[in-house]
Order: sequence, then structure tokens, then C-alpha cells
Amino acid sequence: MTWFSEDELRRQAGDVSFARGARYLESVEALDDVAGGVAAVVSGTDRYTVRLRNVGGELVGECSCPHAADGFFCKHCVAVGLLVLEGVADGGAADIRGYVETLTRDELVELLVGHANEDPVLFRKLSLKAGREDLDALRRHVEGTLRLRGFVGFQGTLAYTEKVREVLATAKEIMDAPLLCRVVELVVEALDFVEDSFGALGEEVRTALALYAEACADSPPEPKELAEWLLRLDLDGSGRVDVSVADFTTGLGFEGLAVFRAGVEERWRLDDGEDPYRSRKLQRLREGFAATRNWKA
Repeated sequence: MTWFSEDELRRQAGDVSFARGARYLESVEALDDVAGGVAAVVSGTDRYTVRLRNVGGELVGECSCPHAADGFFCKHCVAVGLLVLEGVADGGAADIRGYVETLTRDELVELLVGHANEDPVLFRKLSLKAGREDLDALRRHVEGTLRLRGFVGFQGTLAYTEKVREVLATAKEIMDAPLLCRVVELVVEALDFVEDSFGALGEEVRTALALYAEACADSPPEPKELAEWLLRLDLDGSGRVDVSVADFTTGLGFEGLAVFRAGVEERWRLDDGEDPYRSRKLQRLREGFAATRNWKA
């Protein structure tokens, strides 16, 4: 017996999405029972991953499509739910935890490593964890994980953004400034090759920059180099990154702030106004200095 009804599906989706989902049953691929619910792939404009969860007896639907990203229970979730109600799957996965608890340490190691060798996502997560003990290896792994080699669409952007989150979770534990600096550079480069219409990847860039600012405050790099790096990042690249001067005040110090301000003022002096967006960025940075307490003219 499933944990939801057809009426619950209709209530969550609404009549329009429910009707559309009813016509999508043949587009559902690889419907499987998983812990706490079911998972499937549904073919539409793209191939979307769907997860229906049993959360305390309540139906929770997740899908990688744009409509679901806006917070709606989409037609793809409806299609999967209707197949569950037909008995194709029931969300009643076996007691995995109970089985795992019977295994010895060596059996657990072999099981986990074996699955990691078959599952790229698990392998990446474990590699990041292992990298905390070998910083050079971690940096190489991050380089390979975050460097894009061509344009990716909406689905690829979601997958890439998840990789960035995983990398940042590990980087936050280590707080190594050179690693965080490189993460920022790689993700900023990626912004030019992704379909980030919802701004999720841009948000991860802001998170990475904030973490890097913390790391610089704890262990300040060479101030002139940091200032010039921040200038390039904000003003000389794609223009999709906004640096907060206040966040980097401690890391820059008086010398770095002077270099940063001189660079902004030089660009302001040469600005011809033909690019209003760039002019606004310069104005924002100049105003940022006015609000920086550590700066003394």
C-alpha cells in the first residue's frame, strides 16, 4: 500500500498539471524503489530526475525540471506517482540500515568502495572527504571536478551546481585560501558556459567568495596580489561577479585597500560611459570604500 492517494496527487499538482502528468506515463523510465520513496527518470523537453518521498506519511515530490525548480509539484511527479499507484513500485524499500548494521568493518569497506567504483557521485563525495588528508590531491581533484570543457544546458547546470556545493562543503572544513581562490576562479569561468537561469550557480560563487574572504582574514595573502586579483575578478572578467570590499578589508589590509582603490579610481577616470553596467559596478566599488571603516584617506 502506498503512502498517498490519487486525490493527494491532484491536490498537490492542481488539475492542469495532474491532467498533463496523466498523459506522461509512457515517458517514465527506470522507476525504482529507493530509501524513503521512489526515484525515476522522465523524458520530456529534457530527461528529468524525479524523486517522490515519504516524509512522515506525507508525499513530497522533487524534480529537476524548471517548473519544479519554481516550487511546483510538476507533471513529471504526477506521472511517477500514478505509476506508483498502479503498483509499478511502492516505495517500500527493504530495511537497508538493518542489513548494514549486520556487516563487519571489512565488509562495509568493501561494499562502499565497490559502489564508489560504480557510482561517480559517490566516488566524488568520498574523494573529497579523503582529500582532507592530502591537500595536493584534493586540489587536483577539485580542478578536474569543476573545470568545464564546453557549454552545458539546464540539466547539466543543476548537476554542476551540486558538484560545486560538495566541493565547498569540503573546502569550508579546511579553509585553505589557495584552494578557495581556485574554486572561485573555476566556478566564475563556468558561468560563461552554463544555463544558470535560476541563479543557483551564481549563488554558489557568492558563497565561495565569502569563504575565501574568511580564509584571507585568517591567513592574509600578499596584499597587492589579492587586490589585483579582486579587481580582475570584478571588473576585467565577464562582469558577472560583484566583490564586496567590506568582506575583504581584513585580508587586504591598508596596503591592499590602497592598491584596490587606486585600481578602481584609475578605471573610473578612464570610463567613457559606453558600458552603463560597468559604470555602475565602478560606482558600487567606490561607494564600498566609503563604507569601509578601516580605510583612512
